Amino acid sequence: MIGADRRGRAAVAVVLHQFRYSHYNDKARWALAWKGVRHERVSHLPGPHGPAIERLSGQRQTPVLVWDGEVIAGSGRIVDAVEARVAGRPLLPADAVARAAVDGWRREFDDTVGPAVRTVVFAAMIDHGGYLCRLFAEGRPVLTRAAYRAIFPLARGRIARANGVTDPDNVRRCAAVVEAAMARVADATAATGQLVGDAFTAADLTAAALLAPLVNPPHADMNRPRPMPPALDELVARWQSHAAGRWVADQYARHRPGG
Repeated sequence: MIGADRRGRAAVAVVLHQFRYSHYNDKARWALAWKGVRHERVSHLPGPHGPAIERLSGQRQTPVLVWDGEVIAGSGRIVDAVEARVAGRPLLPADAVARAAVDGWRREFDDTVGPAVRTVVFAAMIDHGGYLCRLFAEGRPVLTRAAYRAIFPLARGRIARANGVTDPDNVRRCAAVVEAAMARVADATAATGQLVGDAFTAADLTAAALLAPLVNPPHADMNRPRPMPPALDELVARWQSHAAGRWVADQYARHRPGG
């Protein structure tokens, strides 16, 4: 991988503050990997992450990228920053019409589809605290994992509210959003295999990353460990066999670098 930016420096200090297995975080990871940007990853535990991320960025959401001292919060802003700083392998088309189409897909998925996917997936996991803690604390020392598991019952309600799973009507609405989005993606990619034109763009990156939790693609950053909770297993099995689910897996296989 490369570490140079448009200003010609060979080595830039880049640190990504992230949640493991998070679809918005994987948008940022994918952009960095696509452009070949060397970076360090700092994984935070959801819940306890808040104060540290707020001190760093003035808000509490991940991902947050620190690039040569500049703090960039939010996956969309990170994608744009990587595109602006690193030449080659463009994610944004030069053509104005194509660029508008890419921006439209990005807005829809960032604002509507991504949150709906999160709600649907968390609804299938929220009653399985052990599995959730295993996801987010993977790779941590034994004592850290045990402590996180111990406090999870106290944080469960907050996590459920933050991910929109306390209201069954909202979960149903989010499921309908997911259904419609998967149908749109299947239709839009049928001709060329990509959402806009025939080249991989930020539209494809955004859609594939934000749909990935439904498909559990075989990439180390997003392939959740098994066994999964039964409801999650059923959800994944359903969408893996859908045309849009196969498209997501194909984007990861063809366009997602290893790191």
